[in-house]
Amino acid sequence: MTRHNVIPSSRHLVITSLRHSVILVVVLLTGCASWQEPEATADATPPPGYAPIFLRTVATLPDKKPQKVALNATRVDTRDGKSVKIYAHVLDSTGTYYTGGVKGNGKALWCKVTETINGTSRDVKNYTIREVTERDKEPVAFALVMDNSGSMGDARARAMQASVEDFLGLKQPQDAVALVRYDHHTEVESPLSNNTEEVRSKLKQNGLEGFGGGTAIHSGVVAAIDHLDQSAPKGTRKAVIIFTDGQENSSKLSRDEMISRAIKSNVVVCAVDFGSGINEGYMEDIARSTGGSYTHIYGTAEFRPMFEDVYRRLKNSYVIEYPVQDYGSHDVKLKLCWGKDTASSNFKYDNTPDVGAIALLNVNFDHGKTTLDASSSVAINNIVTMMKALPSMTIEVRGHTDNTNSTSDPDFNKKLSQKRAEAVRDAIVRGGIKADRITVKGYGDAEPVASNDTDEGKAQNRRTEFIPLTR
Repeated sequence: MTRHNVIPSSRHLVITSLRHSVILVVVLLTGCASWQEPEATADATPPPGYAPIFLRTVATLPDKKPQKVALNATRVDTRDGKSVKIYAHVLDSTGTYYTGGVKGNGKALWCKVTETINGTSRDVKNYTIREVTERDKEPVAFALVMDNSGSMGDARARAMQASVEDFLGLKQPQDAVALVRYDHHTEVESPLSNNTEEVRSKLKQNGLEGFGGGTAIHSGVVAAIDHLDQSAPKGTRKAVIIFTDGQENSSKLSRDEMISRAIKSNVVVCAVDFGSGINEGYMEDIARSTGGSYTHIYGTAEFRPMFEDVYRRLKNSYVIEYPVQDYGSHDVKLKLCWGKDTASSNFKYDNTPDVGAIALLNVNFDHGKTTLDASSSVAINNIVTMMKALPSMTIEVRGHTDNTNSTSDPDFNKKLSQKRAEAVRDAIVRGGIKADRITVKGYGDAEPVASNDTDEGKAQNRRTEFIPLTR
């Protein structure tokens, strides 16, 4: 879905700021249970040109370019620190998603991927493409996290709840859904279940009854993550769809703690802003950091198509994947070709790792040695540039080895990995970063990411990583 934002006037910003300042003062004086956010009495006015396209149906991509077709990147996932995964959609103006666009290796139609970083452009050659569709019947565990803060108002809360009931009728039988409500506190209203009628029976369409307080977005997301961790079968894809009409003001957890929990649990967070009283860019950043999608709607009539759109985009997408080469802000252009007819999409992503996210550092050492080879300069320069752009960032550099030599000398690999991590730190320091911003640790062969029984697995285990400790 195309993102459109309302930029509030300075007067609106002052009013919003005062409103939340008053709320926070009341919380301090009286406690969470005795206060409410002011109710929004009407839907927001969309900005000029607002014309969202919601995914409604699925059809096979024809040999010739369809009329009024658009290509867009819904989300980008860089959480593993090793690869970029772009989830793209081909839709027309009616909301029809076109499947079947992967022929052979997919590059017959997907004719070009270009990245621009720091003003330098390159064609991505080593990408792969695959398609995920709802016809695959892959089970997904979802948690719908619904804003029941006072600003929603009773009527709009009821409209949201009615739309959730409609959404449950669209869910595929193998998919499981949990319902979570939140204001300044959270409640799992319906535990995770693939039984639609069971979930529907627990959905309360009672507006803000029992709720109506502040907005604890972080707490709502983490409650959903915890529930999915406890209830979803191992290996199941997990996603949180978090909906809000306001701004975070009540959680005890920080944004970084919430994102770290999502990354650790491998949960995608799809964020939805509603109206004009939002914290501009805040929910979008949460979605970006967790590999999720971002949507901004303005009217209650959009609740139902929005829920369907987010759900079906998670179930249907083209996945373009290629290795990470550098960190920071990227401008990307995707191009789809039917002979001379083309469709393209331009978008940005930033793969600067969040606090707690492990990122692969593409440096190389000679066998059994601790000296960086010449090809490692690109990775070192990249991390130096990133740390200069983020002067408060501190990192831990982590060295790992395969299990070679572990039998003859149990301490050899740990010492080797420690010295390699120190060599990386020293190279970063030579690039102009203070040594006190970098800690190092050698793990030896204690944390393999692949089997040491094959040469390919051993190559994956001989790695150097870094993890941001602060940003």
